[in-house]
Amino acid sequence: MTGGGGVSGSGTGGLGFGDADAGDAGIGDSGVGRAGADGYGVGGVLRVVGSSAAVRLVQGDSGLVLEPTQERPGDLWIGPGWVDLHAHVYDGMTVISVPADRVGLDQGVHVVADAGSAGEATIDGLARYVIPAAETEVRAWVNIGSHGLVHLRETADPSFINVDATLAAIDRHRDLVCGVKVRSSGAVVGAMGLQPLQLGRLVARQADLPLLVHIGEVPPLIEDVLDLLDEGDVITHCYHGKTGHPWRPDGTPVPALARALDRGVLLDVGHGAASFSFEVAERAIAAGYPPHSISTDIHVRNIGGPVHDLATTITKLMACGLPLENAITAVTDAPRRVLRMDSPDAKWLADDRTIRHATVFRLVGEATEFRLAGETERVYVDSRGTHREPTHHVLPVATIREGRLRPTEPRHRSRTRT
Repeated sequence: MTGGGGVSGSGTGGLGFGDADAGDAGIGDSGVGRAGADGYGVGGVLRVVGSSAAVRLVQGDSGLVLEPTQERPGDLWIGPGWVDLHAHVYDGMTVISVPADRVGLDQGVHVVADAGSAGEATIDGLARYVIPAAETEVRAWVNIGSHGLVHLRETADPSFINVDATLAAIDRHRDLVCGVKVRSSGAVVGAMGLQPLQLGRLVARQADLPLLVHIGEVPPLIEDVLDLLDEGDVITHCYHGKTGHPWRPDGTPVPALARALDRGVLLDVGHGAASFSFEVAERAIAAGYPPHSISTDIHVRNIGGPVHDLATTITKLMACGLPLENAITAVTDAPRRVLRMDSPDAKWLADDRTIRHATVFRLVGEATEFRLAGETERVYVDSRGTHREPTHHVLPVATIREGRLRPTEPRHRSRTRT
């Protein structure tokens, strides 16, 4: 049993694009327009994720369309719009949140799921003030702690949890709430132990929603946490390197995690400031346990490093051995299924090849010079201070949504060697 991360659905879905020879190509002008600066443009030949197809963006009657071409593509790619399943964007309310667009559309991400910044007592404000101000689509995992992350001990006292009020808040915001968030680690729950998770599970089952469970410091023991999770629930921070993580030295899961995966529990990266280890991820992926979804857990304490953005986290997972197509599935199709955004009408390409939503990115290799803001060139750092120098780097260029081509605001500068 592996931990998910397949490539199904990430490509063209049988739309009949033809093959094209691989090679280098410049960024031309298709008449659609240009995006970005310092050499970042859209209008040349692109590769389609999950397919050997080469395409151009052209203006159709109902929006931007992918037109097959026999021209050779360069390093630009296009695929479904990215989703970050674990972020913190309750800006202005919690001490750790950041603006949704800053980590959303500005960085190639169409949908951000706020992971427990709001609880039942504060979610109305997220719905009234944050979401209307953002261009990026926002979903929310409601915290089982009533006040969310106004402070960071949100479930350390029984009075901080109100089951009936949480169920009522979910009913008020069914279009917003995607599940229930519980941080089940000793630094949060204190003497409450498993009770916050047990109550979160009660609410999630009553509301027919999944759980997103933060695992970290013991107690409670990880085995006791995992045994409470069911099909469709999500373990975030799955590759943390703290004492008590659920992996053996050879990368295989401990028995409780193996049982959970067999039940259909899902693995989410949730990088965070302290919750991602290159070594743990490398061993698990090599043993056949890739993540189901790749997310950032981005907030004010890690946006300046080591997390930065979703593209950086994608690059790190590729450096751990995850193929590009699997990595893109883990930020597109897989999290959309968790968020129940996977209806036929939500496909990134319509049957006539009109783009409903897409992210355009570069896959930069050794032929490109670039520098990451605030870091040594080509060096990436995990939450434990371990360094890696990937051979390929994912850099977002633009998003396309509802016919609009929107440039990203990259944290890097790049130019292709000639």
